[in-house]
Amino acid sequence: MKKKYLLLSIMFLILPQTGCTSGNAAVSEAGTEHVAETDSIRLIFVGDVMGHTTQHKGAWRDGGDSCYNFIPTFQFVKEYISSADLAVANLEVTFDGEPYTGYPAFSSPTSLSVALKDAGFDLLVTANNHIMDRGVKGLERTLDALEIIGFAHTGSFRDSLAWKKNNPLIMNINGFRLAFLNYTYATNMAAPRPPFIVNYLDTMQIASDLDRCRAMNPDYIIACVHWGDEYQNDENETQREQADFLARNGCNLIVGSHPHVVQPMKKIAVQDADSALVAYSLGNFVSNQRWRYSDGGVMLDVTLTKTGDMVSLQSFKYEPFWVHRYPDRNVQIYRLILVDDFMKNPENYPDVTAPDEKMLLQFYRDTRRFANEF
Repeated sequence: MKKKYLLLSIMFLILPQTGCTSGNAAVSEAGTEHVAETDSIRLIFVGDVMGHTTQHKGAWRDGGDSCYNFIPTFQFVKEYISSADLAVANLEVTFDGEPYTGYPAFSSPTSLSVALKDAGFDLLVTANNHIMDRGVKGLERTLDALEIIGFAHTGSFRDSLAWKKNNPLIMNINGFRLAFLNYTYATNMAAPRPPFIVNYLDTMQIASDLDRCRAMNPDYIIACVHWGDEYQNDENETQREQADFLARNGCNLIVGSHPHVVQPMKKIAVQDADSALVAYSLGNFVSNQRWRYSDGGVMLDVTLTKTGDMVSLQSFKYEPFWVHRYPDRNVQIYRLILVDDFMKNPENYPDVTAPDEKMLLQFYRDTRRFANEF
């Protein structure tokens, strides 16, 4: 059963009739519902949360031209995400305040984090090439925002004490003890200055992290990795080598981001252990990228089961979704649409035009071709 959160305003103004949060406001978690232990849990992973300038303008329009309201962006996928026991996304923006900017130095209103929480996300990973777009101040303000709203997070840290506490990040979900690690190939604008830390893809450090992780006796180890070549539908040799390294050193599940397109999902055989699952790239979660292959992504839907002290991967699937962008006067509005639901219930999406539908179905066909290699 999904945890439920009561979101309370602690900065600026919350507009209850729209769920809109003004400016750089944030909210905190007021409490969580007790959930009994179970013999299975369901996890959902998505790819890159982007914040291009046109998305900011669309959120302003969704806020009645008075505040940034990103909640409607996720209204059609909220039920699916919230149905999981844990939902994870790659946060590829900072929350450094105004001026709000898109590429190449991302800074979004923190009301985007409110919308992600409202949509059902629990954990945001932050080791990616854009986390240092606004320097250490932007990194610190981003971590502040996530902690104020109550997100679990890992991948970048304000100091060595936070790194030691949350690397790996151990989460106890309905009786399952999960370990999360997060790494990036690089950061674009700058490297973090001490005491700030961002996890990079360094095999010696990763091996050390995994040694320490195994000593904590998790049921399952999950690595979220920012890697690969942008806009390439096949993983590269470096990704394969790094995935093999992670699997051989104890990772059970490897979830990739950064290419902004969907890449294959495969199983890696591991001696004397269950095979590890790797999803090389889940594509974009939300962005303004409209070219072929980048205008959507997949949700990786994983079910783990526990028998005695053994936890194993019972099943997994991917759920394709498409980012619908349509005009409202002089701005673009964004809505994520589950492809399967659209095909079953097109009447629920009256703003989808015939050209939109053609693009959605093209994305779906492409996704089936590239992702389904297991």
